[in-house]
Amino acid sequence: MSAERRPSFFQVFLPSLSMPSLFSRRIALLAPTALLALSTAFLAHASPASDALQRLQGETWVNRSFALSDLGIGDTVLLNGFDSRQEFYLPVPRGLALTEASIDFSGRYHKAEGGSTSMLLTVNGRPVQARRIEAAEGDASQSLKVDTGVARTANFVRLGVQWSNNVARRVCELERSTGNVLAISPETRFNYRFNSGALTSLADAWATLPARPVLLVASRNLSKTSYDSAWRLGVALEQANRRVQIQAFPVAGDVVDTSGWQVPAGLAALPAFAGPAGGNARYELKNEAEVGALLVLGATAASGDLLVADTALRQQIAKALEALAVQFAGDADALRAFALWREQQTALAADAGSAGQVRLATLGAHPVIVVPENAGAQAAGVFAETWRNLLVSRQAGVRTADAPDASERPAIRLNSLGASEAGFDVVSRGEWTATLPLGVVAANGRMPSELVIDVAAAPGASSTRPVASVFWNDVLLSAKRLEADGRPERLDARIPGYALGLSNVVRVSFQRQPYSNDCQEMPQGFPVNVLPTSFVRAGDARPDGSFVGLLPLMSGNPQVAVPQAWLADAPASLARLVRMAVAAGVTPVRSELVVTQSGAFSPTRPFLALQVAVDGAASKVEVKDASLRIHGRKAPWLELDDLSQLSAIEVSRAHGQDGMQWQPIGARAVVPAKPFVLNRGDIAMLGADGPVSWLDSGNPADESARRGGEGAFFEWRSYAAWGMPVIGVAVFALLLLILLAWRARRRHARKSQQ
Repeated sequence: MSAERRPSFFQVFLPSLSMPSLFSRRIALLAPTALLALSTAFLAHASPASDALQRLQGETWVNRSFALSDLGIGDTVLLNGFDSRQEFYLPVPRGLALTEASIDFSGRYHKAEGGSTSMLLTVNGRPVQARRIEAAEGDASQSLKVDTGVARTANFVRLGVQWSNNVARRVCELERSTGNVLAISPETRFNYRFNSGALTSLADAWATLPARPVLLVASRNLSKTSYDSAWRLGVALEQANRRVQIQAFPVAGDVVDTSGWQVPAGLAALPAFAGPAGGNARYELKNEAEVGALLVLGATAASGDLLVADTALRQQIAKALEALAVQFAGDADALRAFALWREQQTALAADAGSAGQVRLATLGAHPVIVVPENAGAQAAGVFAETWRNLLVSRQAGVRTADAPDASERPAIRLNSLGASEAGFDVVSRGEWTATLPLGVVAANGRMPSELVIDVAAAPGASSTRPVASVFWNDVLLSAKRLEADGRPERLDARIPGYALGLSNVVRVSFQRQPYSNDCQEMPQGFPVNVLPTSFVRAGDARPDGSFVGLLPLMSGNPQVAVPQAWLADAPASLARLVRMAVAAGVTPVRSELVVTQSGAFSPTRPFLALQVAVDGAASKVEVKDASLRIHGRKAPWLELDDLSQLSAIEVSRAHGQDGMQWQPIGARAVVPAKPFVLNRGDIAMLGADGPVSWLDSGNPADESARRGGEGAFFEWRSYAAWGMPVIGVAVFALLLLILLAWRARRRHARKSQQ
């Protein structure tokens, strides 16, 4: 018995479609359009509020913009040679799909000499803009499109600048600077957009953080656990060349900036959205429902790029959203849409506080890195350069993340930190550079102490041997005349503490003497190479009463002491703590936070004390209200009154422990705007732009600074300076005694024979 065949949907409701006719085929083609129109008609009956909430759900576009100054290039770059080239590496994750990527090249040119001058701009090695320079002065700025359809093979976009001057000269003439200069502004900017759904890993989320990321905390008054995690994350961000901003979750009574807000028309009628939509640039929040409205709109005032997830923050967010839900009570469609929106807020998941569980989640319309309140140290460690690339998923349970022990890794090869291994040709002068963040090369109580550079150079046409010079942050460490026979040669040097910075640039300069055979030949370049066996070695701590001597101790297991009052003013005090911890070289992984209730702090390890009295410390700097006094051995060196917006930090010692003590001067102490490292003297006065005065109250004739720039065997040579004469005298005296003893023995033998 055959099965009964049921009629299809179109045969029941549109019977004409079953007829094999030209008309029926046309109707079949129009059926999907009819169904779409029917669904649109149904949606038209949805409330305006629910329609607006649906539009706010799902993935969003994220904009990023980085200037060269955000990447550590703070000074104008000048190109003034006959054929000058400069490349800039703009970081972006390799696998992240970009859209609308562009580079706003900013610069000016000055042309004082004749001849033809041209500028060529390249992106990832491909020419994108060429320009002939005719005027004596002008704007060289250009907007360059970045081809996002080509797969990137590295975690950066490479911007190349070539400045060529065809000034009349003989081909054998030495390379020199010309009067035609291209000045590249540090405000040259890399812009791009990406879909929030394209972020699939914690590593990419960290790499795409903005230049000034926002770290969101629960409130102005934090628990010790949350405060501890917040300052560690802040230091980790600063060490990654990000300028962190600490922000508390808003509450009723806070004033927020509404510039650029766009409130959907379907929500503008609700009381929670009507106030922020009023058009005032600054608006005071009236109630919790308006705080919830900020979350729904994706306002930066109620979100961040990272957040410390504690119970207080989750309760505040839940309270704000519940207050907002009350205003949807009369609209069933809006309530359903709002419930769906809340389900997408993965940052509020119940497991956000799980021990060591770092996650990539969503809050409002932003991707956010969620760190539990008790996992700040683990997160700071795992986001360091050593382990970050292992975070290939959206979440990771981090139990332990620390730098490898220095005893197990006595030296760090420069190529492991991204240094180039490729050789290059040098006609008269060539340079090789590598950037080493201090946080990468300093760990476990050790700091960079020795730099070893292995080079190889081919022989040139000239009989004059080439010279290689090694610089650390533009401080000359070593130089050598090379044999230039193609074999490896080594330059080693001690790294002085005063040369250390938050970001350290190692530069190897090669100089050759061009040969032209009295202008009958064109000078040619010959290859040189900085070999991958080059490395930097860390040394043990050697406290000498200076900031530099304390840097290794601060990267070990120091104590960080703050007053209890700082926890009640978290955003402001965290900014001070983060900046001073970075300046002192404090590790965010192994440090211990000590919150002093009352009385003086008694250190048990190397310490950084911030606005805390240190028990047993003999301070040279005395601060009382707005007065400053610096004590000398016999009389005060300085006495000033009515000071403000300054602070002082000095080297201190108490209970057998070395450390630093920071004190604000006046009622208001500003936070230095730029990061810095304490690498000079033992007393520093700080202002809004960083250190404004340094003082070395120790022995100015101390030989430690001079030893820092010498080779590995300087100590032996210094000992030999006075040791060799002493040894010579001792050897002469010993020989004289042996001779006298031999003569006495012979005399005694003769007497016995008689």
